Amino acid sequence: MLSLDLIRIIFFMTLKNKNLFFIDNDKKVFFFYGQKKNKKLELKLAESENGFNFSLLSEKAVIKKTEKTNENVTRGQNFHISKTGEQYFLNYENFVGKTKNIKVQGALSSDLCVWKTTKTLKGINNSGALVPDFFYDDDQVMYLSRKNNIQIAYSKDLIKWETEDANVLETRDDKFDNNKIIPANAFVKNREIILFYYHIDKNKNYSVGFAIINYDNPEKVIYRCEEAVWEQDKEAYFKPVTITEIDGRFALYWEKENGDIFLIMLPPITHYNQHSIQDLPQFKISLNKVDHNPVLSPIPCNTWEAIAAFNPTVFELDGKVHILYRAMGHDAISSVGYAVSNARIIIHKRYDKPIYVPRESFEGINGVEFDKNTTPKYMSGGGWGGCEDARATVIDDRLYIMYAAFNGYSDPNVAISSISLDDFRKKKWKNWDKPVLLTNSLLSTKNPEATEWTRADRPGAQHTGEKDAAVLPEKINDKYVIFHRIWPNIVIDFVDDLNFDGKTFLRGEHLIKIRPQMWDSAKIALAAAPIKTAEGWLLIYNAVDKKDSARYKIGAMLLDLKDPRKVICRCSHPILEPEEHYENHGLKHGIVFAGG
Repeated sequence: MLSLDLIRIIFFMTLKNKNLFFIDNDKKVFFFYGQKKNKKLELKLAESENGFNFSLLSEKAVIKKTEKTNENVTRGQNFHISKTGEQYFLNYENFVGKTKNIKVQGALSSDLCVWKTTKTLKGINNSGALVPDFFYDDDQVMYLSRKNNIQIAYSKDLIKWETEDANVLETRDDKFDNNKIIPANAFVKNREIILFYYHIDKNKNYSVGFAIINYDNPEKVIYRCEEAVWEQDKEAYFKPVTITEIDGRFALYWEKENGDIFLIMLPPITHYNQHSIQDLPQFKISLNKVDHNPVLSPIPCNTWEAIAAFNPTVFELDGKVHILYRAMGHDAISSVGYAVSNARIIIHKRYDKPIYVPRESFEGINGVEFDKNTTPKYMSGGGWGGCEDARATVIDDRLYIMYAAFNGYSDPNVAISSISLDDFRKKKWKNWDKPVLLTNSLLSTKNPEATEWTRADRPGAQHTGEKDAAVLPEKINDKYVIFHRIWPNIVIDFVDDLNFDGKTFLRGEHLIKIRPQMWDSAKIALAAAPIKTAEGWLLIYNAVDKKDSARYKIGAMLLDLKDPRKVICRCSHPILEPEEHYENHGLKHGIVFAGG
């Protein structure tokens, strides 16, 4: 989803209004609003240079009738205004007679203050978004809603319209816009048509999407967003007003139940200004796999890694890439193996003993000492216990690992250990710090918002496990930032230090959530500590789709450098999927799973 800069605007006037609509012209934004006075609704007009601060331009916008009609603008709804040549065209829906049949009414103005109604618009049953200053084969073009989809209509005089039977945009069962879509506004930029539309779900909540349409064929969609650019807070009431453009940024205006107006600014979409929109479909990222994969495989003669060598974490030190991987033998107990690469891809050395093994009861002491009167309750990640899926971060002169500690009985929890870089260089593996738990499986120890999925899926549950943890390599506002997973979301905590005592646990205070209609709808998990870039913290993550629940895929998102709780943008498609034979066979098949 595109990142949003949310700005709230509460107007200085009492807005117990009924009709609101915006347009822009010559870098100005004009705001029509209805204000009740003596039980009548008066139309007023204000203008703004920036879309935020408005001043009254006209005490009353006058609409003059040009035909005998019961038309009453104060009963109108779904207003749309567009510039066409030297005049402005307004179309809206109105109710007629006692039966309250809907007709589409038009009006024209040269100054926005005095409007003359046209004849009732023929051939269309809804108001729509006229493409401004645009003609196709001498016809003007309007997008309008019909039977939950969006169609196109053509007219030579703005009164008689011919609607095409085929839909230009249809609802999509597997996307956010699966219920009903209606046009919001259309723009022409760089010889392409940008059509924004509202989606209304079954609970009457709104979201916003857009499509790019061929300038030379306004029925041909070049590109359509895979996810909403904005979604309504499900607990708040919003009614759309319009979408316009201010200084190259698209502005979304919304009305709250009490009449207050909210403005949401989308960030500059640089592709609109620097690239052809036709290039957009090519921006889908897909990583390439090297030909000589896999680079690490189990070694049958090493009992501790005879079954699996997988889910590695990595860090760079002294010009080398150090790979700490999860290893598992015939006992299905996980430990940490170690390999080194001088060239980032080719493994130059691999050690024949694990460098980190289970040492505490919460991870299975010595890896084998379980209760002899019972068998392990369940498997975690293909194993019966141990140290699973470590994530490494170098901070100052120490290497920290966080991993899923599992003993075969209790839900897995996150543990932390560290070693000095000097000891690591000297391979003094006995100098790893004593591991300490960062999380407690009790739901009562966690943020209730983070556990609502567990409580909904497993009524009466008291426990849930945690996995997939890593810490940022630098502090934010003098706090360490720890990412982990409380199913099904990535959660974030800010802590003063990394000296945990095994009694105080992470709560999962902040959430990066699954996306219900997307490829990451079932569960997501941090792959590795996010990487700092000029544009933000690059977070690679693993995800599962509810519609494809047997396959793990990999995605990416950017987080704000100063506040990593904020997602700047997030990929609409996986950047890596299980396609090769070595990803679809073995102990954990149908999976690509990043760890470092």
